[in-house]
Amino acid sequence: MKARIDRRSRVGQATLRVAKDPVVAILLLAGIFDGLADNPIHAILLIGVALALAADAVVGSGGEAAAESVPRPSIELGRWGKAALLAAAASFAILIGRFPRYSWPATAAIVVPGTVVLVLAWPGRVGRHPEATKLDPAGVLAWVAVFVGLALWELTNLLLQPSLTTDSYAHPTLSVLTDPFLASSVGRAIGLFLWLGLGWFLVDR
Repeated sequence: MKARIDRRSRVGQATLRVAKDPVVAILLLAGIFDGLADNPIHAILLIGVALALAADAVVGSGGEAAAESVPRPSIELGRWGKAALLAAAASFAILIGRFPRYSWPATAAIVVPGTVVLVLAWPGRVGRHPEATKLDPAGVLAWVAVFVGLALWELTNLLLQPSLTTDSYAHPTLSVLTDPFLASSVGRAIGLFLWLGLGWFLVDR
């Protein structure tokens, strides 16, 4: 009986932490607005990741699951391995960049590697994370200010559009600002290559 009460207490505390977690809240809000802006794929991915993070925290605080370790993949590449990876990434970007934006081949080519990177970058232990180093308060405040300012700017421009699904160059969102760059196959290829590089950087971290 006592073990059950303790487990419920841990789950309750984890649920409270999830409710206060800004990452989960931000992903949920981004997914909701992407859905309202007629971007169902983006909305599903963002909301799905938010729910997965929330479930991971709650389930991992329940007791047995928290004690189970999940090995994290180790990525070690030599010089030739890195060269082959760069060549594969460039070939992928050039090939997929030839497809029109928002077409199903282009969407699938982004969703699949994005999901793989997400799985690889997931915490190495279910519901338990290594003890984080102490963050510099000034640095945290600076990054929070940047992200909050950018989010408010994006939300303001989105609401000032004629509708949530109608672009406006008078009040451009980030996607509208990137339209000229991504209009050509060369721009899409460069964007895809940079996107793959960022994903690899995050996984390697």
